[in-house]
Amino acid sequence: MQRGLLTRRRATPGATIEMAPLIDMVFILLIFYIVSTSFVQDAGVLVNRPESRSARPVVKKHLPVAITKTGTVHVTGRTIGPDESGPIADALKSVGATSVLIQADRDVPTALLLRVLDTCKAAGAQTVNIAALPR
Repeated sequence: MQRGLLTRRRATPGATIEMAPLIDMVFILLIFYIVSTSFVQDAGVLVNRPESRSARPVVKKHLPVAITKTGTVHVTGRTIGPDESGPIADALKSVGATSVLIQADRDVPTALLLRVLDTCKAAGAQTVNIAALPR
């Protein structure tokens, strides 16, 4: 008998993947994506916005202000009066924005929309935009 045929070969260790550093890296990436994601700001109520052919997305950081068809004004989930500039000024400071986006219902009277627009300007908003759906 030949000696080489009956001897066992030693298994050489192959390449292995260490799971601990891989899992650590996945969690680091997950935390990075969560922190760097910007979330959509909402005024806290749903409104039926009008349509416009010239509607464009607002890319600047803004404070959403909603006006419902019943005439209530909402800022950061709070109901305020149409002439109260204090809560709007406080919300602008807390959000760190200089722009306001008014989300008015399509049935809101123009006089009320203009009162809220003037209130936003008095609160310190540099630009005031009105939200509309693209046609």
